[in-house]
Amino acid sequence: MIRVAILHANIYRVERKVSMGCPQGSCCGPGFWNVLYNALLNLEFSSHTKIIGFADKLAILTHGKMQSEAEAYANSNLARIENWARENKIQFNESKSKAMLIMRKRSHDNINTLLNNRRLQQVTEIKYLGIYFDRKCFTSILNM
Repeated sequence: MIRVAILHANIYRVERKVSMGCPQGSCCGPGFWNVLYNALLNLEFSSHTKIIGFADKLAILTHGKMQSEAEAYANSNLARIENWARENKIQFNESKSKAMLIMRKRSHDNINTLLNNRRLQQVTEIKYLGIYFDRKCFTSILNM
């Protein structure tokens, strides 16, 4: 069966064959994604890592005693996720993915995390499921 995506704009009509992925709003899309995503969430990650998934959003929390240790764990986990994605013919968009370093000290060090061989943009706040998280929020939690 060949699927076709059609775009109508004023008098223009464009058709393209679709060979992979689930169309937005598809009745089978969410169920299929849940089955596929479950395999990602069940991958073996280091004990320094917590994976949180909701809908199509994924958060990877990694910690270490030193910044270099946390960076190494994060890159190892991202490589594992890249391999899973490649095996399932999926690619995560590195331009929509962000990295945030949270430390007790007030320094603004950079972290070098890679996805699809591209460095992730480092930010000072992240929006996840409509909630903004910043370094101050996490720092106060760490100091409790």
